[in-house]
Amino acid sequence: MTIPPLALYAARRLAISILVLIGVSAIAFSMAYLLPSDPVTSKYPDITDEQRAEMRRQMGLDQPLVVQYARYLASVFQGDFGTSFGTGNSVAADLAIRIPATLELSVYGLVFGVAVGLPLGIIGAIWYGRRIDDGVRVLNLLAQSIPAFWLGVVLIYYLYFQLRAVPTPVGRLSPMQIPPPTVTGFLTVDALLAGRWETAGAAFRQLMLPAFVLGLGVVSPIARVTRSAMSEALREDYVTFGRALGLSARQVMLGDAFRGALVPIVTTFGFIVGNVLAGAAIVETVFAWPGLGRYVVTAITTSDMAPVSTCILLIASAVALTNLLVDLCYVLIDPRIQH
Repeated sequence: MTIPPLALYAARRLAISILVLIGVSAIAFSMAYLLPSDPVTSKYPDITDEQRAEMRRQMGLDQPLVVQYARYLASVFQGDFGTSFGTGNSVAADLAIRIPATLELSVYGLVFGVAVGLPLGIIGAIWYGRRIDDGVRVLNLLAQSIPAFWLGVVLIYYLYFQLRAVPTPVGRLSPMQIPPPTVTGFLTVDALLAGRWETAGAAFRQLMLPAFVLGLGVVSPIARVTRSAMSEALREDYVTFGRALGLSARQVMLGDAFRGALVPIVTTFGFIVGNVLAGAAIVETVFAWPGLGRYVVTAITTSDMAPVSTCILLIASAVALTNLLVDLCYVLIDPRIQH
């Protein structure tokens, strides 16, 4: 029986991704181990040295790094990510609450970034080298250079404290609203599924500012790559041939040129997902958003090793999965790649 080339290609990429994740887990665990403090000292700074040594022994922190990592890896394969010394809960239980919050914020941020960046890039390619293109490049530069934490603080100050135009920028939902029954973990979607339109609107308003700040970092790379890829595609012979056949500008632009520019545009998503998840840590901290990013920042400040290692592994898994999907999209766009 002959195995399809696409299946072989996917299997190879999956094997590479697994090896990468094992390497990332080892590095993340080692970095967490080398933090200047430890969870015992962070939580109980006033205990005696004897008490500290006993607690470290009970937690297994006195074991060699290799032994600790082997135990951690075995637990991960069993679905046990350890216990957070800061919250007292299992890391899995903490993540079950925080991952949906980060996913909802990231999805809305990505949708905003793509919805703005893609048209900007296409407009820049159509008017390449003209004043409109110069304006697009200026907007890209602004979107890329504004720090997320600074923009978040400025928007909170003016839109909330000065104008009272947005709800209190803390958390996913106003304390006056009762959360809907959990179905997807996305408050906006769950509220709509429950028919609670007012709650859905409140959840969306709570999302607007952090999603805008997070998505602004997506606009620039999407617009820049789209502009470059589309401008090159518009100079290709097959686009000229399409125009000679009498195809409309819309057909040439969205059919031939955009299809030819898809590979570099899709490639951009491979690193954009990593950037969004990294940026979520800053945005969630500024807006007190109860997600994965804020969770890992708190864990780092308290030297809570289990959440730090697990969160880094999860983020790396998300990036690896995205890159795997991007590679498979390459094959769908250009079947020659699988050979």
